[in-house]
Amino acid sequence: MKLKKSLYSYVMMLGHLCADLGSGALPAILPFLMAQKGITYTQAAGLTFALSGIGSAIQPICGSMADKTSRPWLMALGIFMAGCGVSMLGFLDSYTAMFVAVALTGIGSALFHPDGGRMANYVSGEKKGKGISLFSVGGNMGGAIGPMIAVFGIALVGSLQGAVLLAVPPVLMSLFLVSQQKRLGEFAAEGTKATKAAIAAGQTDDWNSFRKLTVVVFLRSTIQTGMTTFIPMVWLHVLMQSEAKSGSVTTIIALAGAIATLIGGNLADRIGFSKTIRTGLVLFIPCFLCLILSHNLMLSTLLLIPCAMFLNFAFSPSVALGQKFVPNHLGLASGITMGLANSFGGVISPVLGKVADTAGLHYVMWILAGMAVLACAASFFVPDAPPVYRVDEASEVTAA
Repeated sequence: MKLKKSLYSYVMMLGHLCADLGSGALPAILPFLMAQKGITYTQAAGLTFALSGIGSAIQPICGSMADKTSRPWLMALGIFMAGCGVSMLGFLDSYTAMFVAVALTGIGSALFHPDGGRMANYVSGEKKGKGISLFSVGGNMGGAIGPMIAVFGIALVGSLQGAVLLAVPPVLMSLFLVSQQKRLGEFAAEGTKATKAAIAAGQTDDWNSFRKLTVVVFLRSTIQTGMTTFIPMVWLHVLMQSEAKSGSVTTIIALAGAIATLIGGNLADRIGFSKTIRTGLVLFIPCFLCLILSHNLMLSTLLLIPCAMFLNFAFSPSVALGQKFVPNHLGLASGITMGLANSFGGVISPVLGKVADTAGLHYVMWILAGMAVLACAASFFVPDAPPVYRVDEASEVTAA
């Protein structure tokens, strides 16, 4: 099956969705694991670390590999592995086995993101903000649909084994991507040729600006991971909701985030990437403070929507801006801003879990609020996007 190039932006979006189903579902499964298998806050956060932290070690390596030699088949393999990890939790009783299964999903995600982000850049044309936002929203939708599939499967089967339904979409998508290897290889070759021509014309990487952006991205990711990990715990233990309702709250976060990701990407193309990032973080702080102080179920649920939206305004512009700062290393930029950043949030989660176990969940929420203030302040040091070198049909390079 040969599709138009423009349609592959949606293929990459769906691939990202399938790659993130398992990671999106994990926070929804954690309340069931705590209630039915007796894991602690620290152990729950440890599973979040297994999801993100293990993959962090290979994220930059995969990104560098993607920049040197395109391997589209890694995207298919990554999606397959991501789908076969978290979906197996219902069949496991040992915490060690759970840790390994979740780590498998994390490694699969690490394999997918660098090549996936690089390919999304290649097929998006000149509208990088829109193209990357489509790709990014796939991840958001994975985070939204993953909990729904997990909770539905668990309810249908009557046990955690129902979470195996999470593996179906990733397996199907991985098979489809295998059938598209030739076409994806052509896009990668075209993109590599354009990058080499731009380098010859003087295109350089701005690593200093990229480092400043990375600080913001890592802090934003830690807040995002903290919310998806501990907000369900707040619903379970503070607002006294059931495991199913507590797990499903991550769907609200993900859906609101998906809408905001699309808005943020299109807004970045119009008003600028840095300005969009700053705007989202500035607006997030008061909404999150209100959420921390609220103990009313209805109000807390309503506050989740603007919190998730404003936090995700900064997501796709950050990914696209990272690629603009280091255009000669698109895979590495994607691996860091999407993959390694999420992994960093997972690394911090066990520390936050320990705080929750010893001091209480409200301390974790205030720590996340403090990180939001730091991220907002750091965003004012991130410069605007540099000129982009374009290659026309005659292979002439111009700065735009």
